[in-house]
Amino acid sequence: MKKFLIILFVFNSILIFSQNIEDKTSFLEQTIEQIAENSEEEIDFTELFENLEFYYKNPINLNNCNREDLKNLYILNSFQIEKLFSHIQKNGKLISYLELQSVRGFDIETIQLLLPFIKINEPINTKNIVGNLQQYILIRDERNLQTPKGFIIDETGEKYYLGTKNRSLFRYRLQNKYLQAGITAEKDKGETFFGEHQKFGYDFYSAHLRIRNVGRIETAVIGDYNLQFGQGISIFGGIGFGKSSEVIDIQKTGNIIRPHTSSDENRFFRGASFKLKLSDKFDIITFYSFNKVDANITDTTEGEGLIFTSLQNSGMHRTENELLDKNAIKQQHFGLHSNYKIGNGNLGFSYINNKILGDYDKDLGVYNQFDLDTNINSVLSTDYQYLYKNLNFFGEFARSQNGGTAQLHGVLIGLDKTLSASFMYRDYDRSFQNDFAASFAESETQNEKGMYSGLEFKPNLKWKFRAYIDFYQYPWLRYYSSTPTFGKDYFIQSDYKINRNTKLYFRYKTERKEENFNIEDLNTPEIGINKKDVFRFNSTFKEGESWNFKNRIEYCKVKNIEGNENGFMIYQDVKYKPLFSKVSFSTRLTIFNTESYNSRIYAYESDVLYGYSIPSFYGKGRKFYVVLKFNILKDTDLWIKYSETIYNDRDVIRSGWDEIEGNRLTEIKLQLQYKF
Repeated sequence: MKKFLIILFVFNSILIFSQNIEDKTSFLEQTIEQIAENSEEEIDFTELFENLEFYYKNPINLNNCNREDLKNLYILNSFQIEKLFSHIQKNGKLISYLELQSVRGFDIETIQLLLPFIKINEPINTKNIVGNLQQYILIRDERNLQTPKGFIIDETGEKYYLGTKNRSLFRYRLQNKYLQAGITAEKDKGETFFGEHQKFGYDFYSAHLRIRNVGRIETAVIGDYNLQFGQGISIFGGIGFGKSSEVIDIQKTGNIIRPHTSSDENRFFRGASFKLKLSDKFDIITFYSFNKVDANITDTTEGEGLIFTSLQNSGMHRTENELLDKNAIKQQHFGLHSNYKIGNGNLGFSYINNKILGDYDKDLGVYNQFDLDTNINSVLSTDYQYLYKNLNFFGEFARSQNGGTAQLHGVLIGLDKTLSASFMYRDYDRSFQNDFAASFAESETQNEKGMYSGLEFKPNLKWKFRAYIDFYQYPWLRYYSSTPTFGKDYFIQSDYKINRNTKLYFRYKTERKEENFNIEDLNTPEIGINKKDVFRFNSTFKEGESWNFKNRIEYCKVKNIEGNENGFMIYQDVKYKPLFSKVSFSTRLTIFNTESYNSRIYAYESDVLYGYSIPSFYGKGRKFYVVLKFNILKDTDLWIKYSETIYNDRDVIRSGWDEIEGNRLTEIKLQLQYKF
């Protein structure tokens, strides 16, 4: 049996390299799609795609790497990473890829997915920081063919939105193994381009310079960046996955500086951050940031200071009022994170100081009276990780300036080669205040307690079973509930691999959560349980080396004291990506029928390179899209995406100033990339 597995592994590895070495973009897109489908959060996948493409061109040397590199792939969970380092420490450097099969938690499927991004040979001693530079320029434009209400000129010759109805993006990247630099510029729909309101063209600009592995500098970023410390209670920016079908991967890997590469206009730091490796066991991250963010300005103080009620995260500057809120408030941030390695464990300490140069006048009520409403805040935290045999313990405890605390503790367990489990307990005080926290939670890192349990079982190469249970409660009031409430989630998924070309999975998920309901003839809302059941069947089939087919059937049922609702969606995908061809395409037809937004269904869609789309379907109708890719020159690619949604139950789409007359919504997206 062992010989058979080794032969199968080598054979499959050769197939993977032969299929993807000629078209790495196709491989990366498939990897992105797999991760996106396992996520239940709306995430900007630009950073993830760029990470995978970087490591494809610059494979990670498993004998000389750090945890940050491996976590950046989003292929291995924390237990697998720790077991790999433990294996190398105990047995010496890897001499063959086949040796990965002896690392607990590594199955053939995981190794196959990992292979294109890793190597095991010794690194070259000579370093050329500016050698082997890879660069690209990318331009994207997208727009709806229909005209929303805000762009229609009225009888006075004016319109509500000042700019044009297209969204435009520009991106430049330069990178090699040690150096990365980039510029991102974006204009949203409705924003102006040059002219009186945007004298510098695009509405948003972002730039960064990163240096890695030079002397004692493990990472240094100047410009825009994100930070990830501990388990995310103190600070966690950029990509972070919560509950998903990867039921074991619940531990975050902190101690990371990432360049800000997405077009998010507010949630990042601007300044400089350095990660210094002071010894083999001790490293430290320091950072300073000073930037301007959007805020709702209501008044000024006697000293001409600004009074604001909230910070804005939409990034939209389409009207006179939105432009008044643009970059209205200055923020200053500084702090550090130290990490000390102790045997098979790590101990970290974080200090974060945040200051807003303005007077916070938040509208506080009963439910949100514990929210942050001062312009100065600081957070202290300590985090840990320890590997003991097949148990990987982790956690973090933090305290905000007002005395509120938050803590999280968990363990990942490798019971045997076929069975893994995960457990996590979280307790976030109602008075804990930190706008930069993004730890594991049902809602946010405040006013929540919960217990999570996950289980994964792989009895053989064909079957995989995954499940989790999450019980949580809100000890204080929330916006949607006038009393303390509770909730619970159940999830189960079974995957079956018929053969190399055909895969199936079935998923069931149920959520039960207490919420307010407005009942007729009652003056006050009534607390009741909102129950949502989701059933999904998904199949993929590959025909030859060029054709891929995927179809999905999903059913959603919502039940509460107001009544019952049902939702249904079915789609069929066809993808054509032949080797050595200059043309490829993917297309989908979706049919959906849900009673309201409450029974909506989400589905990840293929898109242009570095683009992503996860629309929600509700109402009754159908959607068709096609994505075409043309290699028009040796180093120049063109993407075209055309999509059209037709509703059968309405004559008006959207609302407010985004309202569109009719039942048809058509979008066109063009993208051009030049690599040099």
